[in-house]
Amino acid sequence: MGRFSACPSRSPLRRGTPTSLLSLALLALALGGCSLGVMAGKMFKGEPLRQAEFLSMTGTDLGKGKHRIAIVCSTPASVESELSSLNFDLIDGVTRRLKVHGVDVVDPDIVAKWIDDNGGVVTDPTAMAGAFDAEFIAWIDIDTFSLKEDDTSKLLRGRTNGFVRVYQIQEVGDSKVALSAFNSEFTSIFPSHQPISELSRSKLSFQKEYIDRLCSELAVKFYDHRPGENF
Repeated sequence: MGRFSACPSRSPLRRGTPTSLLSLALLALALGGCSLGVMAGKMFKGEPLRQAEFLSMTGTDLGKGKHRIAIVCSTPASVESELSSLNFDLIDGVTRRLKVHGVDVVDPDIVAKWIDDNGGVVTDPTAMAGAFDAEFIAWIDIDTFSLKEDDTSKLLRGRTNGFVRVYQIQEVGDSKVALSAFNSEFTSIFPSHQPISELSRSKLSFQKEYIDRLCSELAVKFYDHRPGENF
């Protein structure tokens, strides 16, 4: 009995046979062996999806739209005085990205109004438990945020440190409580290699670009994505 191989057998092309990109790819597989199968798959299908950090840690797939989540954000007073809109910019930006990927999210205007009505500060997840029609509350807690490179005045580099804490809302008797379900520390630096001169890019333009990127970095914690997606 002949010996079988899992790889395609080698066969020469007939002279004059027209070829296409697909046939060339198949030829590369035949000549190069099965190890090229993964490369060919990436060529036609792209990089495989990376599982959301929230899903891997909790077992809950928000991308199916069966669980509603509210996004809230808190920033320290030092950041609030310099960039008062950062709080809402992050809530709005993360919410929009989640909606695009099928996640059911509470309207950011409702969240922002609740924060304003409660002194503009988020401190107690239990206080939020009955505030929103949601199963989860994701609290983006910013510790530090800056747009300037250290010890310089003309170099721009975005830096953010903080935590994403998610609480699951559950009913206990006649009340609702917020129970910890997910906790993830994050550090964001952009650009990673070297700062950008303020002479070539306005601070306002860079601020918008960096906040957009930060929203993407935070949002991908909640849905399956390809490596580097939206970055």
